[in-house]
Amino acid sequence: RGRGVSVIYISHRLGEVQELADRVTVFRDGENAGDLVGDEMNHDRMVQLMVGRDISQFYIRSPHDAGDVVLGVRDLQTAANPGCRLNFSVRAREIVGVAGLVGAGRTELFEVLFGVQSALSGTVMVDGKVVPLRSPRDAIDAGIALVPEDRKQQGIILEMTVRTNIGLAGLRQHKKKAGFLNATQEADDTSAMIERLRIKTPDAEQMVQYLSGGNQQKVVLGKWLSIAPRILLLDEPTRGIDVGAKQEIYGLMDELAKKGVSILFVSSEMEEILGMSDRTLVMHEGRITGELMRDELSEERVMQLATGNVAMGTR
Repeated sequence: RGRGVSVIYISHRLGEVQELADRVTVFRDGENAGDLVGDEMNHDRMVQLMVGRDISQFYIRSPHDAGDVVLGVRDLQTAANPGCRLNFSVRAREIVGVAGLVGAGRTELFEVLFGVQSALSGTVMVDGKVVPLRSPRDAIDAGIALVPEDRKQQGIILEMTVRTNIGLAGLRQHKKKAGFLNATQEADDTSAMIERLRIKTPDAEQMVQYLSGGNQQKVVLGKWLSIAPRILLLDEPTRGIDVGAKQEIYGLMDELAKKGVSILFVSSEMEEILGMSDRTLVMHEGRITGELMRDELSEERVMQLATGNVAMGTR
């Protein structure tokens, strides 16, 4: 810019846009949603134009009473933090956030709950019955699904089609006799998920690597929703996707909770934790340092607990 070069900068990192740009043009669904200059270029105003509504409506969370305990964790020890015992539960129709700093042990907890890593000790219960989690197959059979933090490495197969990716989780559930692929069921599931999640793809045969980050994340979600899990583990569910896709995922989380799904989600975005959690577990160095109900949640309380101040929590 100092040498007279014109720069067009495209990003969904709104802090960078606010820092670098002289003016902003916001696109929504392929059309110009508005232009901002000077003091108008703030986070809330950009989000409002990107999603088409006020920022106060960005986090979609409707009131509904939690049901019975579906997931129970008792004295769970992970290999990453062998000196810590974790105790918590998640109820039907409940969205429980898991907050903490990098290295707090949140992803390692999810890997144990999904059978990727073995617990050193402790029990995991679904509907009050102890579930042995020796592998992801055990977790899937128990109704547990995991949307991992790194979708490209662990959530999808980039070189395969949307149809093939969405069908992966249901291969065993929907197979025909002698183990043959149920192509009809796979096609039906894919069409239903493309419509339900509004996946923007030319067709079901598009390679997933050519979709946007937000649509790739929807494919990961569609893969699991096609087999109707009872417990959904979401590890950084909106990392690296645009604001519009984020809001769609928030809406999906709310919809699933209404239908009775138990949701446990990890997020490093404080606004996301405050906006979507019915209840929040805060972790520090492998242990749960506090549990905050929705009306107790604040950025200060979460950060105090995330840095080890157990006096700020209820656990």
